[in-house]
Amino acid sequence: MAKRGGTKHTKRLAAPKAVPVHDKKDRKWMLTTAPGPHPKKRSISLCVLLRDVLGLATTSREAKKILSGKMVLVDGKARVEEKFPVGLMDVVSIPKMDLHYLIMVDNKARLVPHKIGKSESSSKLLKVVGKQTVRGGKLSLAFHDGRNMFGDKHVRVGDSVVVSLPDVKMKSHIKREKGSRCLIMEGKHAGNVVKLKDIIERKGGKPYEARVEMDGREFITVAKYLFVVDEAFKARTG
Repeated sequence: MAKRGGTKHTKRLAAPKAVPVHDKKDRKWMLTTAPGPHPKKRSISLCVLLRDVLGLATTSREAKKILSGKMVLVDGKARVEEKFPVGLMDVVSIPKMDLHYLIMVDNKARLVPHKIGKSESSSKLLKVVGKQTVRGGKLSLAFHDGRNMFGDKHVRVGDSVVVSLPDVKMKSHIKREKGSRCLIMEGKHAGNVVKLKDIIERKGGKPYEARVEMDGREFITVAKYLFVVDEAFKARTG
């Protein structure tokens, strides 16, 4: 009889590129992520984050005890599932230790935690990845972390919004336009914050590209790799 359901683990050698583990040859297995707000290839499970990345636990059993005690908050809400997926721009807090982290990407597109202050953990950046009209003529916005929220016609796909945590209420809107600051999420320039110069449309169904500037030099990247950020973002995470 065939096995039903998903697998709890994945081999470390086959771990997604986004997971920043370095002992792939020393240890065979790694806890995989459960279905949730982020896709598997762009997320890391809470257990792996606590044990292998932050070093707050030495074993998965210790990590599970920390989680079962509701000590870990993701975007302001306690999470107890060890396989809960954490992804880009998530805010992970451990109030009892006064630790707060913003999940970022490094120059290899791996997810890495950046320590932030308590005041900075009360808000989050979301990228608009979809927009549609629903019943009643309202506009529904879809974000990169799986959330949905009603918006207005001024918010477009590719823009970003700042929301408060944990109530997730929109505080401000950041347009993707010429001169805006953007984080590159993927590709060989991942992890860099650049200035957007222009969006280039390609024919034949090819993805749009973007001309950006960094440290006085210009280069081309894929437009969907851009995540618009606010002016204080680079200083906060640098």
